[in-house]
Amino acid sequence: IVLDATNPLGMVEGDLGLTVGHSDSGGEIVQRLLPEARVVKTLNQIGAEFMADASALERPPVMFLASDHADAKAAATPLIDALGFEALDAGPLRNARLLEAFAMLWIWNAIKGDLGREFGFAVARRTG
Repeated sequence: IVLDATNPLGMVEGDLGLTVGHSDSGGEIVQRLLPEARVVKTLNQIGAEFMADASALERPPVMFLASDHADAKAAATPLIDALGFEALDAGPLRNARLLEAFAMLWIWNAIKGDLGREFGFAVARRTG
């Protein structure tokens, strides 16, 4: 099992952006490079400040997992939970394209937006 926490970033039109995304993703590239591995795209959606322990945040931030291997996602979920995240299944590995774009939203808010690096996205569920 390989946990892919990368984001395919580079300078795009003079600004930081994704270098792949509509028809491919970093996660899919990793899977092609490691065909025998069971790649899980995760841990790429928040800054490094919270990777070891997300408990400093008001509520557990969401951490999506995308993979073509249900057993690999199931094996990775307890690790994600132990780090203080709310692990949520994001479907097949092709959805890494969405998770990498989601990471760009975090990066934009952290660098250019008003939130800074001290935040994470959380799930809000309807009560009652």
